[in-house]
Amino acid sequence: MVVVTAQVTARLFMRGYVEFLSQSGYDVMLVADDLSALREPMSDRGVRTMSVPMERDPAPLKDLVSLIRMMRLIARARPDAVVYATPKASLLASIAARLFGVPARVYALWGIRFETAQGAERVLYRGIERMIATSSTAVVANSASLAARAAELGVTGADRVVVLGEGSSHGVDSKRFSRRAQLPEIDAATARFLADHEGITLGFVGRLHPDKGIDTLMAAASRLTAQGEAVRVILVGGEEGADVEIPPGVAVHLTGEVPDVRPYLDVFDVLVLMSRREGFPNVVLEAASMEVPAIVSDATGCVDSVLDGVTGYVVPTGDADALGSAIAELAGDPAGLRALGVAARDRAVKSFDPEYVWRLSEEHLRSQLERGRRGRRTASR
Repeated sequence: MVVVTAQVTARLFMRGYVEFLSQSGYDVMLVADDLSALREPMSDRGVRTMSVPMERDPAPLKDLVSLIRMMRLIARARPDAVVYATPKASLLASIAARLFGVPARVYALWGIRFETAQGAERVLYRGIERMIATSSTAVVANSASLAARAAELGVTGADRVVVLGEGSSHGVDSKRFSRRAQLPEIDAATARFLADHEGITLGFVGRLHPDKGIDTLMAAASRLTAQGEAVRVILVGGEEGADVEIPPGVAVHLTGEVPDVRPYLDVFDVLVLMSRREGFPNVVLEAASMEVPAIVSDATGCVDSVLDGVTGYVVPTGDADALGSAIAELAGDPAGLRALGVAARDRAVKSFDPEYVWRLSEEHLRSQLERGRRGRRTASR
């Protein structure tokens, strides 16, 4: 059983993995809040689906109902293993699986939500993370820095958290994310913006959330513009709490949510991700696969996504001056910019092929199943 909170996460992050497990001989059930749209295509691939309503944010009464439904599902299915990711799904599935004695309970840790939280919110989410980890037989972090941070913050012991390969939740499809792939057109407003402004194109893709460091990008772009450097910024993604303040005179365009990020990555010169926390940012891999280097912060997760000076640059979190210097360096060195992009794609292809990432996960899952079987045999003696 593979469990995540939202249908979109199941579709984008877990679909390939569960299909791989099915093809490898596993009887697989995928669980999320509403999988009605995936039921038929998943069934065609030998994967069962089950919808369990789940709220992303804390909702005590609804969460209790969701927990009861998760318990009933596990009681009926009696899985040998449950793999779960995203906070709410992981909390519910880990508790239910532990109560019913599921021998292999694997927590796919994709980030630490409380890392940037304060006060009561931090205490709450830290408690939730510790509960999930304690209820799990294994914790798999999707980056080395995340594993280290989880141990440092007391989520789990350093001896209980592992990283498979170089990390990532599901790798990147380098055939789909390629400049040689057939790409749709960007929207008309973005095309006009590019036609009306010149300069190095800085791109951001993701939720417009305060943790994403968009304020740092705006500050760096403002300073570069004041210094006479031609820059243009494209922000791709839906608003989620970040109040994007566009500095006077800076060329900035917001696209909102888009159905396909590839044509936007294709027009970027550099991806900028100054997040304050991540697990392993998939967008950096997607950009890399399209030969777009990235400048990222040295925050948890981000620091693993770029080889500094090889596939992009790593700069201190929140440091607009350092970010501006890195951008200016790349703007003045087109050949170096292209070389970083080529190296970024080479790393994406070699180290983050989806089937390689899925195979590592399956091998780890198999080891957990064998460990569970040994435990059962020992208990029965």
